[in-house]
Amino acid sequence: MHTSQHVQPGQRDKAVIALLLIGFITLFFTPQIASLFTPDLNDRLLSPEANQSSRWRENFSTYFISICLEAGPFMALGALAAALIETFVPAGLLPRLANRLGVWGIPAVVLAAPLFPVCECGVVPVVRRLLGKGLPLPHAIAYLLAAPIFNPVVLTGVWIAYFRDPIYPFLRGLGGVMVALAVAFLFLRMAKSRAVKARFLSGHDHPHIPIHTAPHDHSHDANCGCGHDHGPKTGRLSALMIHVREDFLEMTPYFLFGVFLAACMKTFIGQTTLFELGEGPIMGPAVMMAAAFIMSLCSEADAFVSASFVEFDVGAHMAFLVLGPMLDIKLLAMYRTVFHTRFIVQLSLTIIAMVSLYVVFVNLVAWNWLDTLFGLEM
Repeated sequence: MHTSQHVQPGQRDKAVIALLLIGFITLFFTPQIASLFTPDLNDRLLSPEANQSSRWRENFSTYFISICLEAGPFMALGALAAALIETFVPAGLLPRLANRLGVWGIPAVVLAAPLFPVCECGVVPVVRRLLGKGLPLPHAIAYLLAAPIFNPVVLTGVWIAYFRDPIYPFLRGLGGVMVALAVAFLFLRMAKSRAVKARFLSGHDHPHIPIHTAPHDHSHDANCGCGHDHGPKTGRLSALMIHVREDFLEMTPYFLFGVFLAACMKTFIGQTTLFELGEGPIMGPAVMMAAAFIMSLCSEADAFVSASFVEFDVGAHMAFLVLGPMLDIKLLAMYRTVFHTRFIVQLSLTIIAMVSLYVVFVNLVAWNWLDTLFGLEM
């Protein structure tokens, strides 16, 4: 006897997210419950800007809306880029290229990242599709980590934010490439099935497409690899829109939950507390990495925030600028749509370790070398 207990991938996660958000909304709109934030608790927990129970809701709303407005459009662009890959890239192309290049395919993916500029708000949907197309795990990790940094739009923003000083975009771009390559090579021997959810192993990531919108006649003319008959022109456009909708709706709950967590952290943890802790060559980069993780800024705008932290040295600034696009609160939630939890923990710890090593390299080697070459002063 066989009982059908099929659960859609991610359905349990979305149920938990919904319950948590409903609970917080109840707290948010119930003054009687909000009054439980007593002055004593506010003094110990809340930031100075939110030390009144009537203010924390205003601050939370501001942070939540601002992050959504900042990152939402780029997530939509990422969904569009992912849909273009799914619809127009032949199913066997990426595996063939990866097999032909071998281990050299990893740096090739990193160097190709500027040709497809996407920030971290939109890179996860793209990586989902690349994995579904058969791109090996280390290649996908390299693109996932490098693309939001080794990006002409992002590096131009760094150049402008740091008063047109070319050293900062150079160091950030170098850090993005070095960390992405190091992390990718560290996971070179890991089996794809241990890291990636099962539905991305076969290239059929279409759990939400209605049958009547994507008929299964398995036409040989359809080269997106999903098994749907997309037709020559109108069918392709329809398939493109279906994929955009699918990716966007699949990522949105995780994205909103990540934004929710980031807004809570920014509301209830005072930034002045972080700055007070950030003294010295060790605590400075550590605090800046924590700030990047909590703030969850888009990589196309985070340099303007980082440049305002004049109390920190260049190593701490690189810790903020390199770690943020690779690992923050909203990204952790979005990684859940692609990777297993165990792998996410391993990936997160590896990213932190490699960024820390890069900061040491900047402080001990790179900055002195640049100082000698360009006559700069630290």
